[in-house]
Amino acid sequence: MLNSIESIHERLDAGEDSVTEFKEIRLGKRSVISPNPESLAEEMVAFANAEGGTLFLGVDDQGIVKGIPKDHLGVVERWIVNIASNNCDPPMVPVIRKMRLPDTQGESVTIMLAAVRESIYVHRTTSGRWFIRVGSSKRNLTQAELSRLLQQRDRSFVFDEQPVYNATKADLEVEKIKSYFSEAVTIPFKNLLLNTRITIRNENGIDRPTVAGLLAFSPTVQKYLPSAYIEAAVYRGFELDSNDLIHSKQIKGTASEQIDDALLFVERFMIIAAKKPVGRIDQPQFNLGAVFEALVNAVAHRDYSISGSKIRLFLFADRLELYSPGDLPNTITIENMPFRVFTRNQLLVSFLSRMKNKETNQSYLESRGEGVRRIIHESEAISSRKPEYKLLGQELLLTIWGPILQKGTRT
Repeated sequence: MLNSIESIHERLDAGEDSVTEFKEIRLGKRSVISPNPESLAEEMVAFANAEGGTLFLGVDDQGIVKGIPKDHLGVVERWIVNIASNNCDPPMVPVIRKMRLPDTQGESVTIMLAAVRESIYVHRTTSGRWFIRVGSSKRNLTQAELSRLLQQRDRSFVFDEQPVYNATKADLEVEKIKSYFSEAVTIPFKNLLLNTRITIRNENGIDRPTVAGLLAFSPTVQKYLPSAYIEAAVYRGFELDSNDLIHSKQIKGTASEQIDDALLFVERFMIIAAKKPVGRIDQPQFNLGAVFEALVNAVAHRDYSISGSKIRLFLFADRLELYSPGDLPNTITIENMPFRVFTRNQLLVSFLSRMKNKETNQSYLESRGEGVRRIIHESEAISSRKPEYKLLGQELLLTIWGPILQKGTRT
């Protein structure tokens, strides 16, 4: 335990080990220049995924005390908290303490200790990298180690980060990936794919696209994930009756393309009524903003590990039904869905959060947890009837009601 000056000195004299990391702090006028946030996040993640550990800030690699200027202590503390909250996934809360120690000149200076506990979760950086502390350094978790650690810490198996057997980098659309990383990339393209988990190197040393990598960037994703599409249909009546079927379509492509095409499908086939109090006023059957949120949620959060189960989208004379494969996680219920956030496919969500709809320039995921509330409020404003969520075994059904339109046509 680091509860005394003597124990601190002993740790500094012994050097870095599995639970100790030294970091010298370089400061600008109002901010920390070095180390960079990603580097510190990697150290925090590595400790959390192992047995925990302590970061000694204001100490160089040799254990020599450099200190942190008194007028910058608040800046450094906020910097640490910000990294733990925004650069680590899930966020963590380090225990931060300040200690006064003599430097090499015998002057009393302040260092900062940031203790990271062993976590009940498996952590990664928000750039998508998993680390573990081994001895005095960190290293990437192998796929086998990650799987074991996830199981040991009782977290759901991360399906969307698994490599897809037989898929290759040739299945990825290079231009789409380069467009996604619009800023200048200074590392080799192969390393970029690995670092962002678009691909993963399997135990045979072969780079394979991940499930999320294919969903985000492969135009032929259904070749390897044949159920990863939307089955859409329009009926003129109120029931699933083939005699009332107007149009049906299998909506395929990448995750973002499925969302866009499904939204266009609803826009094309929903009923538009005309009201004429003075001039013509078109009254749509559904709020397209709410439909967009519903489609994003279905594509982003469905369970892709359920083989043979696809998203189903049905339009009827009085409602829209959207079926999404997958049970609710333990922490989520139908009642608390509008107020809770859960991400089943974290890697896919991270990709979609940086992509935008070409027509609206709206991000697919804003990461604010407001999607369900928007679906409810904006749909109810049109129909005066609250949308309904139901759990049907391993499938979540969302029903969005339309208004009673006396005269209308499908566009």
